[in-house]
Amino acid sequence: GEKVDPKTVIYCMLDPDSVIAVSISKSHAVFDIKYEPQQITDAVVLLYCDGELVETLTYVVPPPPCEYCPPTPHSRYVSQGTRPVPGSTYRIEAELPGMKMASGETKLPQSVPILGIDTTEILTGWGVMQMIVKVRISDPAIEDNFYRLTANRIDGVYYGNKEEPWSPEIPVTVFQEDCSYSSYDEPLIVPQQEEEDLFGMYIENRYYLFSDELIAGKNYDLTLKIPHSWPDPDFYEFSHFNIRLESVSSELYLYLRSLSAHQQTKDNFLTEPVLVYTNIENGLGVVGARVSSAVNIEIGEYPVNGVTYQYGF
Repeated sequence: GEKVDPKTVIYCMLDPDSVIAVSISKSHAVFDIKYEPQQITDAVVLLYCDGELVETLTYVVPPPPCEYCPPTPHSRYVSQGTRPVPGSTYRIEAELPGMKMASGETKLPQSVPILGIDTTEILTGWGVMQMIVKVRISDPAIEDNFYRLTANRIDGVYYGNKEEPWSPEIPVTVFQEDCSYSSYDEPLIVPQQEEEDLFGMYIENRYYLFSDELIAGKNYDLTLKIPHSWPDPDFYEFSHFNIRLESVSSELYLYLRSLSAHQQTKDNFLTEPVLVYTNIENGLGVVGARVSSAVNIEIGEYPVNGVTYQYGF
């Protein structure tokens, strides 16, 4: 087919907890078997805040890849110390030699705090213990808001004989897990389907996104249902949970929703192709933003001096 010229690809996630960094690359044809990613060391990447030039970002050499690892596909340009501020609009401009300047911008949303949490333990009909977590938020009514809800857990399990006293020779095994899937009974994240999608295909909300369309200006309790067995503190077992509410920019919301749909339909010849959203002028990718608030649930202590830990999956 007709040869398509490569485009500049920009990825930038603005977060007030991190110094601004931008990934730069070039697009290429899917069937270009000769394509090999190369570092772009001579791009000019400019950072603007509320229309004013802040600085020219600096290229960072990536660490050498392992013997069997592919080359790093993106080139990283970083600020000398600028962290984004909620309420401000940031613009990234990138110019690669011989290519049109590409640019994208987004406004950093204000943080929406988690007002509180409430937990209860239930035994499901399947005989599985479940912790129901109610996460209370108050949506600002001033503008449209977009969110992402995530949850992570870290558990410590003692596999020694609990009929005998705790032994310091037996380590507590530590497991980490992304348990964001526990929000799949939350109607804002997984709305009830009135009828099946075409060809019986259901598009999952893989990034746990939701808008304030139904809760604008209201208090609301988000629900997580997390499978959970109560740890035994006598054997230094523990369960710690970190629940995060991300206020995301509209651009990031649209990008992640379309990316999720694209990932689930790209190999299904019965569905229409889903184009991944971009807010990059003369290019591809996304400049997005997020601001997080978080709460922790801690059952049992970790780490504890004198206890040996080994790390599982």
